[in-house]
Amino acid sequence: MQRTKTGPLYCSLMIIPTLLTSFAAHAEQDVSAQAYSSSLVEPIPSRFSSPAEDLFNIPAFSGAQVLKEGQSRYSLQAEITSNAVVMNNADETVRFDGETWRLIPQWQFGLSDNLNFTVSLPLKRHSTGELDSFIDDFHNAFNLRDGSRDDFENDQLVYGYVTTGNQSDFLITDSKEGIGDLTTKLSYMNPFDLPFTAHLHIKAPTGDEDDLMGSGGWDFGLTASYQDGFSDQLFWAVEAGGHRLGESDQIRDQEDWLATANAGIFWKVITPITLKLQLESRSALSASELEPLGDPALQLTTGLTVKFRHHQFDAALIEDIKTDSTSDATFLLRWARSI
Repeated sequence: MQRTKTGPLYCSLMIIPTLLTSFAAHAEQDVSAQAYSSSLVEPIPSRFSSPAEDLFNIPAFSGAQVLKEGQSRYSLQAEITSNAVVMNNADETVRFDGETWRLIPQWQFGLSDNLNFTVSLPLKRHSTGELDSFIDDFHNAFNLRDGSRDDFENDQLVYGYVTTGNQSDFLITDSKEGIGDLTTKLSYMNPFDLPFTAHLHIKAPTGDEDDLMGSGGWDFGLTASYQDGFSDQLFWAVEAGGHRLGESDQIRDQEDWLATANAGIFWKVITPITLKLQLESRSALSASELEPLGDPALQLTTGLTVKFRHHQFDAALIEDIKTDSTSDATFLLRWARSI
């Protein structure tokens, strides 16, 4: 009998909405207890997560919110990313077939009412694609494109990029785990009555580049976020940025600069529950002719946020909508607490 791996995940996905609804019922009674005081609705902090993208500092969708002076916010974000793409031409071959699990603790602190500092250090694991069957069923149920997923078997791990002469820029076929690259962010919200915030991003090379935990170089970036509301229930946010990518040995003909552009719309269904829809894009990582490295990427994030007293819970599905340009799918869960 073939063993199925989708049962526990399916049950979890069924239980999550029930738990969130229960939290919402209690949260509506005490919304004023929120330590993170902001009239804005923040985006889901989704990011580009393929084995190549994950090497660099491509920041998550930040938004324009900042904490007040002296406030702290702790969060723990869990992500499961499924990769399924294989492409080649006369000069190069890329195959991303497997899963990456990330656990991202983060601390944000209000240096002043307009200036915040944020630091995070991800823990990563590259492993076989245990969610492949579930994603195949999901695509079939909603008649979605499989891209390269039909080209190989389920439950494998091959993260590789090979250039002319069979020279491997990187190749892993066994599970790897370790810490990723340390990232910091300095956010400044303008002191006027305008929800506009600039973010300075810095990534330090703390991850092992041979195990694809990091790029081996320093990255710097600057993003600008603006948010507003159509009404008391409907909000929107946009963000754009430019990023200087440090030299990496894993990506041949790597681009020195990368641009990002994000947009989101958020519907506060009831006071503690907000539904979120986001589009995120990036420019090409390299001069490669293969889509995962040499083409711009576009992904769609659908999720919800529930606020309960001092706590916030996020759940989201991130999907590649420009087939084979980024990770096939990422499942995201996040808890945050403000004090």
